[in-house]
Amino acid sequence: MDTILKNAVTSIQLGVEDYLSTDERRSLSAMRNLTAGMLLLFKEKLRRLSPADSDEMLVKAKIGPSIGANGSLIMLAEGNKTVDVAQIQARFKSLNVTADFKRVNRIIDVRNEVEHYRTKSSPAQMRELMAQCFLVIRDFIALELDEVPAQLLGSLTWETLLDEHDVYERELAETRAALAMIDWKSDTLERVSKHFACPQCGSELLRPTCTDIVVLHELTLGCSACGQESTFDDVIEEAVEECFHGEAYIAMTDGGEPPVALCHSCCKHTFILEDSQCVACEETLDYTVCEICGAALGPDDQDNNGLCGYHAWQAQRDD
Repeated sequence: MDTILKNAVTSIQLGVEDYLSTDERRSLSAMRNLTAGMLLLFKEKLRRLSPADSDEMLVKAKIGPSIGANGSLIMLAEGNKTVDVAQIQARFKSLNVTADFKRVNRIIDVRNEVEHYRTKSSPAQMRELMAQCFLVIRDFIALELDEVPAQLLGSLTWETLLDEHDVYERELAETRAALAMIDWKSDTLERVSKHFACPQCGSELLRPTCTDIVVLHELTLGCSACGQESTFDDVIEEAVEECFHGEAYIAMTDGGEPPVALCHSCCKHTFILEDSQCVACEETLDYTVCEICGAALGPDDQDNNGLCGYHAWQAQRDD
């Protein structure tokens, strides 16, 4: 087994051992080791893709041109510093290597939150981190390293990750079931609610403290991971961004209308263009078409008194 891969496996195994320890002080060590092991798996993939006799070029942060023995131009590693997360992501994209960086970044955020702002993590936070790590590690080992996860990591480590993932998935299902009891008023808002996350720690384990509410602005949510209590207004904007991220990306890269706009009433980026309504404040459009040319109007046109941007500008110019 290569050194990088061996170190990756050791870090993950140590992380699980730290997690299973009865000493609460080792929870941070568990986070560090699991995250380090995951990133080392990524570096192992880059090592395998590096050309022979290149000093594991793709693992190194700096790569520069050099002249080979036959006078041809070659690329070689410079220095001993290895790639960081952003560089790994960029190289994976160039090399068509698949890794769930949405989860990866979430894992790193949780680790940083605990490391810099808290002395220890809650059991729920650790379980969520383990569940996220399980998915990233399992898929990457099997699909990109072409190894059997249970054999590579050992039965104890693998079974622990598997068990914690199952427990977390049950907690998440219970959270979603509690949210589903609320009358969301629209299918879009119900869809958005599945993306609620704690503003304090980022956990998805946000449960309503009461489901019998009259208006959504009365909704409060308790985080099972860190204990923070949030309001509907605290979480709605980030949830909308997360919910419509894919559609927004397609609109940005392929052209077309973005799915979400800035609401002219509450000034949150929560106005759903397809519904012609804001999911944060329920505001709709007073003016839907230009009185002069018939062009469709959006939330950014509402201050033009029924005119599109062009005809509003003309009217101001004529004044």
